[in-house]
Amino acid sequence: MFGALWSVGVSVFQLKCATVKFWEYLIYGWLYAALGYWVGLAIFIRFLRARWAAAAFACFYLFLYGINTVFVHQAGTVLQPFYLSIAGVDNWTHYLTRWTWVLIIVLTLNCALAIFFIYWQSKAIKQMHIRGLALLLAGLFLAPILQNAGLFTPTKIIVATINVPQNGAWQSDQTYQLRQLANNPVVGLYKALTHLPKPMNAYPASDLASVSETLNAWHLPLGPRHYPSLGLKPFDHIVVFATESMSLDFLAPYNTNLPPELTPFYASPAIQQAMFVNYKAAALPTQPGLSVTYNSHPNANGLLAGENELSMIRFLNAHGYETYFLMSAAESFNDDANVFKKMGFKHVLGAKTWQTDPHKAPFIEGWGLMDRELYQAALDLLKQNQNKKIYIHIANADTHGPYPRDYFGSLKYPPLPSCINQLTDNAHTRAIIGSIFRHDYDLGLAIQEMRQQDLLNAETLVVVTADHNYPHSQPLNDIPGYPITLYARIPLVFMSGQKLPEADLKRPHSQLDFAPTMMHLLGFTIPEGWWGESIFATNQEAPRVAKIGRNLVVESTQGKQTISMDNPHGTDQDGLVSLFNTIYTNSPSTTQSTAMSEKNRP
Repeated sequence: MFGALWSVGVSVFQLKCATVKFWEYLIYGWLYAALGYWVGLAIFIRFLRARWAAAAFACFYLFLYGINTVFVHQAGTVLQPFYLSIAGVDNWTHYLTRWTWVLIIVLTLNCALAIFFIYWQSKAIKQMHIRGLALLLAGLFLAPILQNAGLFTPTKIIVATINVPQNGAWQSDQTYQLRQLANNPVVGLYKALTHLPKPMNAYPASDLASVSETLNAWHLPLGPRHYPSLGLKPFDHIVVFATESMSLDFLAPYNTNLPPELTPFYASPAIQQAMFVNYKAAALPTQPGLSVTYNSHPNANGLLAGENELSMIRFLNAHGYETYFLMSAAESFNDDANVFKKMGFKHVLGAKTWQTDPHKAPFIEGWGLMDRELYQAALDLLKQNQNKKIYIHIANADTHGPYPRDYFGSLKYPPLPSCINQLTDNAHTRAIIGSIFRHDYDLGLAIQEMRQQDLLNAETLVVVTADHNYPHSQPLNDIPGYPITLYARIPLVFMSGQKLPEADLKRPHSQLDFAPTMMHLLGFTIPEGWWGESIFATNQEAPRVAKIGRNLVVESTQGKQTISMDNPHGTDQDGLVSLFNTIYTNSPSTTQSTAMSEKNRP
């Protein structure tokens, strides 16, 4: 199973095998896996004298490797705290692809062989010299801790010993993937369990003065912001098409390696002239991605575990908007109804609601209501509320991985362009590209209908974006020009019947900037605790901040820095980690929590 995990990892992440660092992590990971396995067996057989317990341990150990292999293949990551937190509410059957069943068979055979070996060689295992193995295992456990503290640099030692240069350019996120693959799965499970989402420390915004040095060091915009007025008429109707798992590099011409006939709507002049081409996701999957988007705070897990005090939706409610979250999947999926109501949405409508509509019920299959019907539901809702202030977030599912929807009932689509077959021979990749083509068609129809029915007027603001980028998996490697990265570019377009202000479409932004931009367009005050800036504010630019594993990655015009959350170096890094775990708000509830959390003040 170790071999399966690394084989999949090499394929998914396109790891460069001819590098010192790759072999460093591979050898370390193999030793860590083997020693953990044998020490565990020896403890159960030699000290506890229980072969059945040793067999159970072996199967559990191999099972963890299998779980991590599936996550790397399907989502480009190993088991994370967020996935554990939703383990009891998610419907995991959607992810049981043919590839997964093959892995289950391989896992079952491995477990059977392990059990046979344990009962056959129990006497030999009992005679193992466990002390030396345990000491070596402890050393392997401490190695990454010492490395993070700067006390142990194995790559430099190896390079100096064998006198071979360290080849390859290693980004922080790719090094992080190597560390994920090399980590012992039991240790990984322990870390996931001990880092389950928990609420952040909450303080009033007036306390931001006490962290001014940290804000200045990292050029963070938290605090009062006074943007000049954009001179726009009020937007009483707002529709956000937040496409599921939509990477900008799926779309021509933003990925110049793809032919424009794949996405004619996104490639149209009107969209090209409004597309922000450097807007990146800051968290995934959907719930973390949208938490960061609507709260303008990079700590997605902390937001999900908290009360969403900074949610933009709460501010819209206070300004008199009726806020709707329309989703293809059932409201119970991932506990979405409760999650998004806590985020502030007054109405969360999903497949259980659509099932009661005799027109929509025939179009519910797999992940839920088909996108074209979901878009129609949003337009119907918009038409019914022309005299009200309304905000509609649309969470579709036709593009949901690992395999997008391939059944559409009586809905008709143009034939897939022949260029898809010329791009790749990978059937899975073709399925993903085909779903993008159909999504482009459905979205184009929806926007066209809005124009024809005068729904896209001066009072309407339409946003075309995504909940997050497509999680990196092996099929994406067969899409020409697609980057190998955890957080990729996603679409961002603003449209209205009135002329919108101009902005630099190439300037770097992230999901942290979405909520400040929306509030700026609406002419509302920006909450002081938000980490982003309005993309329409000139001479203002917030750094991209995202959590990757136990690291914070900060990107700005001054470069890219990676900060260990467990071993920050210096006052500035320590202050950033503390700030990441803190939320500043003027909400009355935080006044009470301030006194209770005084000892944790950053």
